[in-house]
Amino acid sequence: MSLFGSLQMASNTLQAMQVGLHVVGNNIANANTPGFIREEVVYAPAPVQRKGDLVLGLGVVVEGIAQKVDQFLQERLRNSGSDRVNAEVQEGAYGDLEQILGELSDTDLSSSFSNFFGAVQQVLDANDDRSVRNLAVLAGKTLTRDFNRLSSRTEDLHDRLDLRVNEIAGEINELSEQIRQLNLQIVTIEGGGLSGSDAGGLRTQRDNAVAALSQLADIRVVEQPTGSLTIAVGGEFLVTDGVRREVFADDGTTAGRNTSAIRFVDTNAELEVTGGELRGLYAGRDEIVGGAIADLDELATTLAFEFNKLYSQGQGIEGYSSVTSVDSVLNTTAALDEAGLTFTPVNGAFDILVRNTNTSNVETHTIRVDLNGLDDDTSLEDLAAAISAVPGLTASTTATGGLSIASNAVDTEFTFAGDTSGVLAALGINTFFTGSSAATLGVNSVLDGIDNAALFAASLNGIGEDARNAERLVEFYTRPLDSLNGATLADKYSQLANGVAQGSAAAQAVADGFRVFEATLEGEAQALSAVNLDEEAVKMITLQRTYQASARYIQTISEMLDTLVNL
Repeated sequence: MSLFGSLQMASNTLQAMQVGLHVVGNNIANANTPGFIREEVVYAPAPVQRKGDLVLGLGVVVEGIAQKVDQFLQERLRNSGSDRVNAEVQEGAYGDLEQILGELSDTDLSSSFSNFFGAVQQVLDANDDRSVRNLAVLAGKTLTRDFNRLSSRTEDLHDRLDLRVNEIAGEINELSEQIRQLNLQIVTIEGGGLSGSDAGGLRTQRDNAVAALSQLADIRVVEQPTGSLTIAVGGEFLVTDGVRREVFADDGTTAGRNTSAIRFVDTNAELEVTGGELRGLYAGRDEIVGGAIADLDELATTLAFEFNKLYSQGQGIEGYSSVTSVDSVLNTTAALDEAGLTFTPVNGAFDILVRNTNTSNVETHTIRVDLNGLDDDTSLEDLAAAISAVPGLTASTTATGGLSIASNAVDTEFTFAGDTSGVLAALGINTFFTGSSAATLGVNSVLDGIDNAALFAASLNGIGEDARNAERLVEFYTRPLDSLNGATLADKYSQLANGVAQGSAAAQAVADGFRVFEATLEGEAQALSAVNLDEEAVKMITLQRTYQASARYIQTISEMLDTLVNL
């Protein structure tokens, strides 16, 4: 090889070592940069030179600069992160529900149930004491307020999860636009795959954006030969080359609650997700919190109607001079089981007890409620007419579809008994609870105050006669109910509380599993792609020594050239 050929070889080496030192310096500078992937110089033998029958090498050249990354490992890491976030959102929803229910605390719903039925028990011991009856009414109000509070807080949790769904739509658009722009920049810099080097800094930014996107929804990522990424969600393309699709949050409603869903703007197709925060939000909002709201409403509905059916059979220590139904119908001429009542009455009858307060004489009148569907079924107007036929009473429908009953004389009072139709409970006449959900549950206002507490229907055989109805009411909490397929109200609440506790434990176990798995993959990725300062220091020393050797080699050739010239 000629001296000038040797100089060329040394020059190639110097340039290659310079590039190597630059890459090492860049790695060290970004050692603490989140998501940075270590870069390596790809060295290759320089083009050869033929010298007679000899083929001589010309040193080393740099073919490119490549990121040290395992694409399969990166894909597994993205998927595990998506699964982890999904599980953590559900874990958080269960955790919030547990705090809301506050089971085993002094303010949980089971304590309120115990206090209420305990107060009803006291009525048995002091049947004629209005203050004791008032305490039972107040305990009932505390119970209904606890239902209202639980409903409000679970609804707030539902709304927060739904609001987060709306926010994610904007984040997906922002990240997909960022990836689209980086696709274009990377393709331009890398020459559409013709260059041997990676646009390391831009690729790191894009990888970070893709990782953030995978936290929101499970995605499928494919790198094209040009260096651009194609990203799909549920089989639908989100980003491809320099094009992306916009998404939006569609504000839908289910059971009167906001249930937003993220859709593509161009096709209105919903993003089909099986992982990521979005899937966790859907599950948390619709299944976990939505299920708890439905269970809580069912519990409140069962309490209100079934308790009222028992309660409405009883009488207080005083009767009514007038009463107006709490609930109303949509059509006063329609059959009562088709008139729009929240609770549906059935074919049957009830008794009205009319009492003369001067003589204590009581007359019992049976009111038929014909709902057999065979002939003219009873409407609210028919019911009002039948009650008005009772001597001493007048009944009429109100402008809002309610039923009003009043005595015709100051010495006449009335009450109710023996209702087999459930119409009293359905209309809210001689009832304790009002409302039909956890949010609307309340206590009938006719019982407000110590004086009105005399209307508390503790008796079963006439006004002020006994406390047998109160005895039945005390047992109601643990009484099997047909509407709950033989379960008790206590069982129903236990199912709600235990379901949340068990679901929370399961969700936490799943989330822990995904966290451990992701941490394992993260460790593998860090071992391959992260910057190790010790290793980079060794590389730097090696490159420096090689550079110094090449420089010394050039100096020697220079001295040889000087000697040759001076000959």
